[in-house]
Amino acid sequence: MYIEQDVSVLGFRNLLRKQKIALMFHGIMSQDVLAVIANDLRVKSENEVIAKRLFGIVIELAQNIHHYSKQIAYSEIDNKEVGIGTIVVRETNTHFYIISGNVVDKNQEKFLLEKCHHINSLDSEQLRDYYLEQRRLPQRSEVSANIGLIDMARKSETPLEVEMISIDDSQTFFAISVCVKKQY
Repeated sequence: MYIEQDVSVLGFRNLLRKQKIALMFHGIMSQDVLAVIANDLRVKSENEVIAKRLFGIVIELAQNIHHYSKQIAYSEIDNKEVGIGTIVVRETNTHFYIISGNVVDKNQEKFLLEKCHHINSLDSEQLRDYYLEQRRLPQRSEVSANIGLIDMARKSETPLEVEMISIDDSQTFFAISVCVKKQY
């Protein structure tokens, strides 16, 4: 087997352990990949409520990549082009951190930042009301994305952490992190 000299599988594994990475995936976000990731997360928490929250948040993040990533590839399972991105689950003694990242059009940056800042400004009751209000709107892609962001904030009970990293004049790397407490 050929492996470049500067790549060390053991070194990479040790880095993941040091950073407490429980799960990491980068690639085509097909439906079968979503199922595998979600199943793995169900066993990460002994608490059924926390496991369901993790599952729901990962599905939302993965679906955002699946539907909205600017980088796409053909998925034979889905029989269509789907998004490419990264999902990382980091586990500490007290929290799970679910992080995703993918490339988006530069013109989506302002919309995504404004939505996340608005969602972060709401308390739990306001989030519930906003969620219900958005559900009543006619189905459009931006409404669906908005509902997913609201749902993640509701499930995590913590603010969404968002980072935009400019790639070039037309692309931005959109990273979002959601924190879930292990105990309630």
